[in-house]
Amino acid sequence: MKKYLYIYKATLIENLNYMSSVMIRFLNFIVMMFVFINLWQYIYSDSSQIINGYTMEQMIWYVLITEVLWFGTRNKILTTEISEDIKTGNIAYNINKPYNYIYYIISKHLGEITIKSIIFFILGMILGVIFVGPINNFNFMNIPFIAISLILRNNYKFGIKNYN
Repeated sequence: MKKYLYIYKATLIENLNYMSSVMIRFLNFIVMMFVFINLWQYIYSDSSQIINGYTMEQMIWYVLITEVLWFGTRNKILTTEISEDIKTGNIAYNINKPYNYIYYIISKHLGEITIKSIIFFILGMILGVIFVGPINNFNFMNIPFIAISLILRNNYKFGIKNYN
């Protein structure tokens, strides 16, 4: 278990060295959210309008949280590294190492998304409060479920798509 923790820490430290890249992505996030907020404000131009039971503030917070999860957990490890290892034959080399390949990839992925997720979550919530205001009736007991959703967001990459 120590080796996977070491892989996680090494990837985390590597990502801390490239904080400028994360900040550039956050600038892209700000522009995107500015467009979405203005779009939803135009759609909800009548202040009493409710679409599918959502007020304008609820819809903007929904979009904001969704984009925070998307930007915070998006990386190429789960989407391309496994595929490339299989295509190039590196999977045979990596499986021969003294670690479990799947645990290695998961540790590396968590190291990649930890810093990004924390930064995007904090700055995204600040951005939401500035543009929209606080979330009405938000229950802080939901934070563990949000964290679980964030961690498990990419499970479909491992073949877990649908249980039906």
